[in-house]
Amino acid sequence: SGRVFRIQLNGPALVPYITSTLRDNDLAIKIAGRLGLPGAENLYAAEFERLISVGQVQEAARLVAASGSALRTPATIARFQQIPAEPGAPQPVFQYFSTLLESGKLNEQESIELAKPVLQQGRPQLMEKWLKDDKLTCSEQLGDLIMPSDTGMALSVYLRAECHAKAVNCFVQRGEYDKIVPYTTSVGFKMDYSSMLSQLLFNNPQGALDLAKGLVNAEGGPLIDIQATAEAFLSSNRVQETTAFLLEALKDNKPEHAYLQTKLLEINLIGGAPQVADAIMQNGILTHYDRPHIGKLCERAGMWQRAAEHYTDIGDIKRVFKNSHQ
Repeated sequence: SGRVFRIQLNGPALVPYITSTLRDNDLAIKIAGRLGLPGAENLYAAEFERLISVGQVQEAARLVAASGSALRTPATIARFQQIPAEPGAPQPVFQYFSTLLESGKLNEQESIELAKPVLQQGRPQLMEKWLKDDKLTCSEQLGDLIMPSDTGMALSVYLRAECHAKAVNCFVQRGEYDKIVPYTTSVGFKMDYSSMLSQLLFNNPQGALDLAKGLVNAEGGPLIDIQATAEAFLSSNRVQETTAFLLEALKDNKPEHAYLQTKLLEINLIGGAPQVADAIMQNGILTHYDRPHIGKLCERAGMWQRAAEHYTDIGDIKRVFKNSHQ
C-alpha cells in the first residue's frame, strides 16, 4: 500500500520489561551492559555483591566494566581495596583496574586511586604508558600526585587538565621560561608576571632574564613595564642582565624610549663596562639617547674619540682632544 513504518526501540523501558515481564535478570544485565541502557542499576549492585561475597573478584570486576557508569564509583574502588589478596596473586584492586583498562579509560577518581600505589612502588613508567595510551583521566589532583616523581609527566597532566597555574609552575621548575608566555597567551591565562620575575631574580637571574625577554616580545605588545623591569634588575645589581634585557626591549629604536636608551648606556659607562657601551654605540642600534649626557660619561671613562663624536660645542670638542693627548 506504499506505507512507510518507522520502528524505534524504547530503550528506557526495555530493561524494566525484561525484569518485570520476562523475569530474566541475567538477560536484563546483559542487554543493559551491551546497549548501555538504564534500569539495571539495582540488578548490577545486587549481582556485584553476590560475586564479591563468593570471592569471584575477576567476575565482579568484569561486571563493573560492563555496567557503564552504574558501578564505577569510589565505593566500588573501596570494596576492592578492602579485599585481602590471595597468596601469589595480585591485589584485587589491581585486578579491578586492569580489567577496566582493558575495556577503556579510567575516570578521574579511578585514575587517582590507581596512581597512588603505582607511584609508591616507584613505577612511573606505567603511568607514562597509560597517559600515552589515553587510559587515564587527567586532573589537578593526579598531576599533584605525579609532580614529586616526574615534573615532565606532571606537566603533561596539568596541560590536559587545563590547570594553567600548575602548568606554568612546571615550566618554571624545568627552567623552560621561554615557553611560559606562548602558553599563557594561547590559553588566555592572566597572571602576575611582576611577582614571578621578582622571585626569580633572587634565585635564578638568567631565568628571570629569559622570562622578561619573552614578556617584552609577547604577541600584541609587552606584558610588562620595560622601565620597571629594568629597575628591578638594577636593584639586584644585575647590570649584565639589565643590559641584555634592555637591548632586547629597545631593539626597535623608538623615540619614546630615549630615556631608557640613555639609561642603558649610562649603567655600563658608570658600572665598569664601558666596552659594552662602546659596542652599542659602534653598532648604531640606538639613536635617541641623550647625546650630551652620554658624551660627558664617555669623557669621564677616557673614551675621547667617542666623547668628541657626541659633542656639538667646539669648546667641549677642543677640551676632549686636549685631554686625550695628556
